[in-house]
Formats: sequence, C-alpha cells, structure tokens
Amino acid sequence: MEKEREEQQQQLRALRAEIAALQRRLEQTHPAAALDPERDPELERRRPAGGRESAGDLEGQLGRAESGLSFLSRLTGISIADYSMARAQLPGSGGSAGENGLRVLRKGRLAGQCHAVPFQLEFQLLEMQSEESSSAAITDLSIVLEPMEYSALSRFVARTEEKRDLFLFFRSLHFFLEWCEYRQRTFQYFKEKYPAMVQLPGGTAADSMGLQSPHVPGFELVLVWTVHIDAEGKVVPELDLLTKIPEQALTLDQKEVVVRAPHCFRTLLQLLGIEAAIDSLIQLLRTEE
Repeated sequence: MEKEREEQQQQLRALRAEIAALQRRLEQTHPAAALDPERDPELERRRPAGGRESAGDLEGQLGRAESGLSFLSRLTGISIADYSMARAQLPGSGGSAGENGLRVLRKGRLAGQCHAVPFQLEFQLLEMQSEESSSAAITDLSIVLEPMEYSALSRFVARTEEKRDLFLFFRSLHFFLEWCEYRQRTFQYFKEKYPAMVQLPGGTAADSMGLQSPHVPGFELVLVWTVHIDAEGKVVPELDLLTKIPEQALTLDQKEVVVRAPHCFRTLLQLLGIEAAIDSLIQLLRTEE
C-alpha cells in the first residue's frame, strides 16, 4: 500500500512539473497572449491575482469538467467521444478585423452517441465581434446518424440541417430515442408476462405488437405505437389500436364493439396510461366470454 501511494505521488509530481513546463513555454512563445481574441474570458476571470494557476487549480478544473460531463451524459443519454475546432480561412477578410469588427470562421467536428445511436456532426461557426457586441452563428451543418433505422429521424435530420440548429438536434434526438427505448422495454415486458398472447413479429424494436385471443381463433388486436417529430422538433408518441376479426364474428357484432374499440382504447390511454391500458386489453382477451 505504501509503495502504491509513493508511485501515485511521483506521478502527481511529474504531472505538476509538466504543467509548469507548458506554462513557461506558453509565456515564452506568446508574451502578448492577453491580447489574443481567442483566449477564454471566463478562464481569465478565474485566474488568481498572481497570474499563474497552480497544478491543484488545474486539477480541480479538470475534475469539475469531467464530473459535469458525466452528469450531463447520465441526464441526456448523450456522450461525446471526439471533438475538434479549427480556425478556417474566411473568404474576403482572412479572419481579421475589418470595419465591422472581428470576423472569425471556425470549422468544428463532433462525434459521439445518444442512447447507443452513433452520430457525427460537421459544422461551420461564424463569430463576429465589435466594440458594442459579439455574436456567433452556424453557417453550415452536416449530420450523419448510423444506423438510420428510424424513418422519422431521416426527415428530422434533413430539417435540422436546413435550420442549422444544434440545440434542436440534441434535444429532439434525446426525447425521440428515449421514447423508442421505453416502447421497446414495454413490449419486452408484456412479451415476458404473456408469452402465449403477445406477438412481436418485428421484434421488440418494431412499432407494433399483436395481442391474440386464447379462446377465439383469428381474433387479434394490433397495437401500433409510433414516435413522430414535428416541424418544430417536438417529439409526439402516437398509439392506435387495429382489429383483426373474422368476417363471421363481425356479422354478430350488433353493438359495434369492434368499430368502437380504437376510440375506447384512446380513452383508456388518457385515464390509465400506456402500460395499464395495454394490460386492460390483455385482460379483456383472457376472459372466457
């Protein structure tokens, strides 16, 4: 134990020495770094009055950053695996200050995954700074999702690239995939609970589940559960009930129970919620009558 502690202390001293060496090199090669417009003003405000951050300060900042990223990953289901940002040549200005202030074009690349679905982003960011104000706008956006198994996501990606809205992309993607995972867990739950009645021809990841009557051959209810993303990026789940009834049984349905079944199911959804409404349908099919 003592040997392991000594090794850890040696590694920490080596890390501190490396950080100090990098700081000295930065001061020697960039003596006018305070005038560099790319410096982070937030870091400048946090720098101690002495002008140099200690190794402990840097380690604390790194620990807080890692903790924040871990919390955001658990909260949103989004994890970042690779990120890069490079300054690009700005046509006509060379990225220098002009009459309207400083204009800088950057090219960024972001790769990661959201709820186990990998994504890659490439974008251009135009930053504009003047004495009165500063602003930034995405001028180009390209999104790649693999594998693209959801048709709703294909249309959503096309709209997001047109709007060049990164916040919209991450927010809607998170809620969409969260609903898809919930649907998959729900289908799996009922398949395990009622294996003889529940049919999943497309697997748990599909958008439909069949409920077969154990007493009336050919009588089946089909639950269709889709997840949509509207033009504003709002994620909307939709559940509908379809019926597969033999023609002879339809002729005996004098009270039009089959016709009213979809409407009654939507009422059940509002009163009981998704899982309780599905369970009520299954219990109805299990009755002897």
